[in-house]
Amino acid sequence: MDILFERKSVRKFTNNDIKNDDLEYILHAAMCAPSAKNTRCYSFIVIKNKETHKKIAEVHPAAQMILQAPLAILVVGNQNIAFEGYLPQDCAAVTQNILLAATAKCYGSVWCGVYSNKKKSEAIERLFKLPPNIKAFSLVVIGNSMDKNMQKNRWQPEKIKYEIWG
Repeated sequence: MDILFERKSVRKFTNNDIKNDDLEYILHAAMCAPSAKNTRCYSFIVIKNKETHKKIAEVHPAAQMILQAPLAILVVGNQNIAFEGYLPQDCAAVTQNILLAATAKCYGSVWCGVYSNKKKSEAIERLFKLPPNIKAFSLVVIGNSMDKNMQKNRWQPEKIKYEIWG
C-alpha cells in the first residue's frame, strides 16, 4: 500500500504520451471505486486534444498545467441515477482511484476541482456540451512528471481523536 504514501499533486509534466494500456488500467481502477447503492453514477471524458486543453485553461485558471500534459480525464456524474445526493461522494471516490492508479503506473497527476464552483462547472459543462443532468465534478490532469521530489511526510497525529472530540 505504499502507493498511498507516494501519491502527490504534480503540476509540471513532460509532453510524453500515456500508453493506451495504462490509460485503460487507470479507467478500470476508477470504475472499481465504491458508490452509494452501487449506482455507479459516474462517466469519464478522456481529453487529449491540445485545442481542448487550451479551452479548459481559459475557463479553469487553476488547470494551467493541462497545457503541458498529454491528457486529462473529466469525471462527471449523472444526477438522475445518483443515490439521494451522493454524486459528490461517488465522484470523489472515483477521482481518488484515478490519482492512485496514475501513481501506480508511474505517472504524475493533479486533481483540479470543478464541482461546487458555479463559474467553473458551468463553463466546463458548456465546453463539453453536457446535458443538464450530467454534472462536471473533477478534472484530473495526468502525464509524466517533471517533479522528481519525494512526497512530503503528512503524518499529523494531533489530528486524531479517539471516541470523542474532547
